Amino acid sequence: MRRRWPGADVAKVAFGIAVLAAAACGREAAPAGGEARLTPLPIDPQSVTVSGVSAGGYMAVQFHVAHSALVQGAGILAAGPYRCAEGSMRLALGRCMKGDEEIPTARLLEETSQLALDGAIDPIAGLADDRVWIFRGAADPFVGKPVADALEAYYEALVQPEQVERVELPQAGHIFPTADPAAAPCASVESPFVGACGFDGARELLAHLYGELAAGTAARPEGLAEFDQRPYARDAGSRGLAGRGWLYVPRDCRAGGDSRCRLHVVFHGCKQGASYVGDAFVRRSGYLEAAEANRIVLLFPQIEPGFQPLNPNGCWDWWGYEGEDYAVQAGPQLRAVRAMVADLAGERTGR
Repeated sequence: MRRRWPGADVAKVAFGIAVLAAAACGREAAPAGGEARLTPLPIDPQSVTVSGVSAGGYMAVQFHVAHSALVQGAGILAAGPYRCAEGSMRLALGRCMKGDEEIPTARLLEETSQLALDGAIDPIAGLADDRVWIFRGAADPFVGKPVADALEAYYEALVQPEQVERVELPQAGHIFPTADPAAAPCASVESPFVGACGFDGARELLAHLYGELAAGTAARPEGLAEFDQRPYARDAGSRGLAGRGWLYVPRDCRAGGDSRCRLHVVFHGCKQGASYVGDAFVRRSGYLEAAEANRIVLLFPQIEPGFQPLNPNGCWDWWGYEGEDYAVQAGPQLRAVRAMVADLAGERTGR
């Protein structure tokens, strides 16, 4: 299913879209001198979904495919298929962004199947009933149309085609679209890279992944807080994670009781982590309002720029800078985020 939205006043925007921040898990951020893991929340284990933009979009695809028994759907903006880069920065910057050479989708599908048979990722049968939402701005100067075409073809080979929705804004650039008229013009290139496009991207993707949503309501400042990522980075052997991540917890998900909440994980793009934009993206993107009204806990893990490993733009690892296992369950960053989800869902406590 494909929708094109005519007449949007859209934009050319910076490389990789931003981090979303979020709120506390029933406790305040950990003290500077100590470490603390995420506290369990009333999460429905069948409700986990992911989304991401650009480098974060590639990471969302990796997490979805590697953990398809857990993840029920993915929203992907400005990114391509699983293992597109095949461990090569050259391919990442070439065919997987510019689309300047053909992406071997059929071979990537064969490799996905083999990785599943080898037990490196979950069985591909776990993808069949999932929902996938794909977005690309037709005027995106960084991610070419062939990249989005390859992503769509990849997912339609693994997911029921009617569960895949692709949205294009004809004049949109490399931007996260919002309906907020107070945001920067859609064509602007300024932090935090949220554009007034007359289109609520956060709500649209969440609605596709979860079905009909209640009308958005005001986000609560106290629902948004940092959490400590250090224990997750240490246990997973990742040197790329930032010290802090963000979590947003709706009021109804802090109150306890038998009602379960959903969990959505958002991966930021290059140069869009908290060290670049703070919490501006999360507060102005539309995610928080949709989450507050619909019992959706939002997890925003963070990557820090660095040179050991070489990642000067603070990107998620979708080409192998933390090792050749970057796209499978053994990959350091995938392991770290999976552990965050496990703690939030109470897997370690048996809840």
